[in-house]
Amino acid sequence: MTAIKSYDVIVIGAGTAGLPAAICAADRNARVLVIEAAADVGGTLHWSSAQMSGAGARRQKAKGIDDHPDLHFADVMRISNGNANPTLVRLAVDQAAGTLDWLDDIGFDWDPVTPSLFYGHQAYGRARTYWGRDQGKSLINVFRPALEAHIRAGRVELLLDTRFESLVVEGDAVIGITARSADGQVLTAHAKKVVLTSGGYAANVALYKEIQNRTQYQQAFCPTARGDGLLAARQAGANVINGHLYTISTLTVLKDDTFPSPLSLRVNTIPQNRPPWEMWVNDRGERFVAEDEPIIDNREKALEAQPGKRMWIIFDDVIRRESPDIIMAWFETPMADPYATHKAFFRADSIEALAGLCGLGVAALTAEVEQYNRAQAAGADRFGRKHMPRPIVQGPFYAIRQQGGALSTTGGLAIDAHMRVLHTSGKPIPNLYAAGEVIGAGQTMGDAAVGGMMVTPALTFGRLLGQTILEW
Repeated sequence: MTAIKSYDVIVIGAGTAGLPAAICAADRNARVLVIEAAADVGGTLHWSSAQMSGAGARRQKAKGIDDHPDLHFADVMRISNGNANPTLVRLAVDQAAGTLDWLDDIGFDWDPVTPSLFYGHQAYGRARTYWGRDQGKSLINVFRPALEAHIRAGRVELLLDTRFESLVVEGDAVIGITARSADGQVLTAHAKKVVLTSGGYAANVALYKEIQNRTQYQQAFCPTARGDGLLAARQAGANVINGHLYTISTLTVLKDDTFPSPLSLRVNTIPQNRPPWEMWVNDRGERFVAEDEPIIDNREKALEAQPGKRMWIIFDDVIRRESPDIIMAWFETPMADPYATHKAFFRADSIEALAGLCGLGVAALTAEVEQYNRAQAAGADRFGRKHMPRPIVQGPFYAIRQQGGALSTTGGLAIDAHMRVLHTSGKPIPNLYAAGEVIGAGQTMGDAAVGGMMVTPALTFGRLLGQTILEW
């Protein structure tokens, strides 16, 4: 029988929260085991833009930006519609500058335009959003040398391609874990503390439906985001909260109609970056919001209320030729003429024919286009839209179908201000901690996308666990 190895700390998931937790604990001479289901460290950072936010960091001060965590806290609670956890938000914003300065100290490769105001989410009142030149990979790159140094020194043992399966519980306390390697070997390890940083459950369609009670439209980028940590903690009695919260995106074009579908490309619906020339309609062929509404949360909430959480971008050939390119980025090989080959792009010689191709109400779409053209000529729109540079009159006519959806998961494990996982009774489960998306994006973002308030809290909470909270 193989002897059960013991560690000071076991970290489940080598991603945004797990890497700083493991590195900082090893900095304090802990013996750390890191379990990672993928073939490399990084988790969602391989796909994420990894935006961060914080008030009072030295890079912000160097640009002469006057900011304070109190202002950051107020912005987060405003943008999250008051649905974020104020205790965790307060902790995250108070510690954010320290986290950003720590990244600076260890050689993080900042994009020199940061800190900036960013309009892909509802903008902050100050320029306090950061990212790296290589987006999420910039964080992997800055953490990898420190992790490898600890591995060489024997302070960290890293097991890749190893899937976490369960917690080992004695009485009411967690004393270890079980995991399974890619070749089927079962590992049992004991530890004084276990930290769940295993990510969300966007790649687990059944669990997404159970917790969020919604259709998962978009395929998860990270295939290991299966909810393994959440499921194991729930089996040990942990409380799962915030499944009722939801954050929707208006930027996504999907590859096909089988949900969840891979992402195909992003189009630019951010009026601060590209004022709209087109009009938007729902599946009935009806407009539902001012396309240049400056508050993205208002646009996204309007989309969430539409049938199938879907919208269609409608325009004519003059707009296609004269407007700035609406396509932001492809996730697959770009198509020279997507209107001829892509399932979400449509072209027809008349509005009536376009409505038929798209399955929209012919009378409704025709009436909406006519009404929009009258509003454009008069300079007065019933939704209050201001930017209407061209009417929609010159064929051929075009449509791009966008599917609202979410890539992050809002539901997750309840924790306290010391990152201790809470039982359904409200009491901490002894020796069990969590950080990152396993606690749910709703904890720090409520039901909105709040800039940098997934990545920065994950980094911060992981760092705090390793630096000060964990004891062994």
